[in-house]
Amino acid sequence: MLKSSLAAIAATAALAAPAFAQEELHEAIVAAMGEAIEDPRYVDVLANYGLELPDLSNPTLVNSADHPYPAVTDGSLLDQVLEAGTLRLGWIAVGSPWSVPGEDPSEPVGLSVEYWHIVQDHLSDHYETEIALDWVEYTDEVGNNNMYRWLATADDYDCTDMRELDGCYDVIGGAYAINRERLSISHITPAYFPLNMSVVRTNVPLPDGVGPLENAEQIREAMADPEINIVLAGLPDTGEDTILTNFTNQMGETFTHADRTPGSNVLEFAQNAEDIHFVLGTNVRMSSTRLNYPDFCADCEFIPDLLVFGGVGFATALIE
Repeated sequence: MLKSSLAAIAATAALAAPAFAQEELHEAIVAAMGEAIEDPRYVDVLANYGLELPDLSNPTLVNSADHPYPAVTDGSLLDQVLEAGTLRLGWIAVGSPWSVPGEDPSEPVGLSVEYWHIVQDHLSDHYETEIALDWVEYTDEVGNNNMYRWLATADDYDCTDMRELDGCYDVIGGAYAINRERLSISHITPAYFPLNMSVVRTNVPLPDGVGPLENAEQIREAMADPEINIVLAGLPDTGEDTILTNFTNQMGETFTHADRTPGSNVLEFAQNAEDIHFVLGTNVRMSSTRLNYPDFCADCEFIPDLLVFGGVGFATALIE
């Protein structure tokens, strides 16, 4: 009964909330990201994961020139964040190398976590307020794509008027791969790193008369050929699994969709494969894994761009 009453009160307040309430926070974060991607420290963050600084002239990437900081309007979500001195960032524990549990399982470590510390500095400097980061692990069972349901928005009675509620957050701070479905359910920042789904070629011979398959286009053509039946493995219950399922829906049963062992190292799995030709993984995860495990599948070939995303960014509430 109490919960229903609180929900009704908050929902009524939400109706009076201005449309800019969540947009200002989004703009402020993007502005800080634009400065952070140009910060020399970002080069060091990427190097920690075996990555080089991308071409910053890439129009899909965030920049400081096109994304100024907004002014703060009373009552906006940005105003609430600055008043509280805390920005709550949602993350998932399976987000390697973006966000994974650290020594304290409630505090993540990873590429996006290190990048966020640079964003935090620029955001705090601009608004002359020390903004602490509160990492809130997302554990709801509805799935990664629905993390947006727990974003603190001006019309979300669970998380705005009761910002101290456990489980609520303002931004999806663990990396968010930008794709069409996610763009339809949340307001995603520009990318701070380009992202694509790559494959690692195992040592399993291709079918007689096939190959070599040296680029993504050739692999997709082989996948679509029912006379070849190449085998690709992806991690179950992840984007890799979804991508292979979508290819199957588009092409029909023209290739074999196999599962990578849950919890397995992608390179070790590829190294020990007995009947799989290609194993999926993002370009970032492949590079990070190669850096940490140079001996696994040392002679395996990496082929990028099996599927290209709009990069990787962060999500705030969908602006309608």
